[in-house]
Amino acid sequence: MIDNNAFKKMRLTPLFALLVVMMAWALPGCGYSDGDLFWVSRNNAEMPVWVRGNTDSGVFVILNHGGPGSSGLFEVYMEAAPGNGEVDHVSPLRQLEEDYAVVYWDQRHSGNAQGNADPDETTWEDFGADLELVIDTLNSRHDVESVFVIGQSWGHAVGTIYLTLGDDWQRRQDKVDGYIIYKGNITANMPYEFAAPRGLELAQEQIDSGDDSAMWQDCAVLWRDTESLSVAQDYMEHQMCVDHAMDAVVSTGQRILTSLAFSFRSAHNGWYHSANNSATLGSTFMDRVVTEEPLLETAHRIELPTLLLYGALDLTAPSEVGQWHYDTIGTPAADKKLVILEQSRHGAEGNDIEVLQQELSEFIETYL
Repeated sequence: MIDNNAFKKMRLTPLFALLVVMMAWALPGCGYSDGDLFWVSRNNAEMPVWVRGNTDSGVFVILNHGGPGSSGLFEVYMEAAPGNGEVDHVSPLRQLEEDYAVVYWDQRHSGNAQGNADPDETTWEDFGADLELVIDTLNSRHDVESVFVIGQSWGHAVGTIYLTLGDDWQRRQDKVDGYIIYKGNITANMPYEFAAPRGLELAQEQIDSGDDSAMWQDCAVLWRDTESLSVAQDYMEHQMCVDHAMDAVVSTGQRILTSLAFSFRSAHNGWYHSANNSATLGSTFMDRVVTEEPLLETAHRIELPTLLLYGALDLTAPSEVGQWHYDTIGTPAADKKLVILEQSRHGAEGNDIEVLQQELSEFIETYL
């Protein structure tokens, strides 16, 4: 099922109309006709939702994308935050479509979202209310029997907001059968505290070898002299450094090219994605993401069956963060599991992809 209005929102500019005709045959893509593409609107934000896969199963797996500022729709085409830094392969989460319906959505002022929502005025609670709207709309459009939520990277913050913030958090949890935390963070400083000592050691190795010493000197100073992150700029500098330390840098040009290529043959629009990403990263909301930590006080409220998946080599969401979540959430021990992907950075890679997919399937089948 496709909303006709969805196409009006996704049209490319006239400048590229001829290129669409000439290049569409040569570009990879999933096609507009696959699945159910619709929009939800709340508090000045219009957000696309793309349901794909086996809707007849009655099992709907909702992906909360990372960022802030990334895109769920992009995840249909390529892995948005690959552990190896190579934007050249399908997300390992796509395999879920064979057995279940997978719900890709773009959060407010992220991906292909539109409307007049101002990231400077966005509240934490907005993201939880948006996710509830997505779940309620799915129930009105499909025969939903079970709902699972994946909190991927920053998307785990979105999931935790939905599951724990506000007076009605228990009612919201009743709408979900299981929660999956995949390389997830709910605060900037906890992962920084675990990553900084490891990063500093790696930086010093690079400095001693003379490899790109100017950059590594800056990273070493950050990790050695900054006790905690206090503004968004600190966070972004740290993230740039850990990407280099993990040897997982995705160039801006590569991201732009893949995003634009996908725009020709799918529901994704790279122009909106780029504009939203820039607006989000340049907003005061990012400063609040770095300095405010409301979810540390409410994470214990998560009582759902929970699967936690973290990379042993990850400096963006170190495995110690996964252990903290495992120890903190209120889920009984019998219904929670922490899996460390031994070969992986910020995202499953190598043989860990099969481990990830197997763990996801087993978890979902257990809690249907």
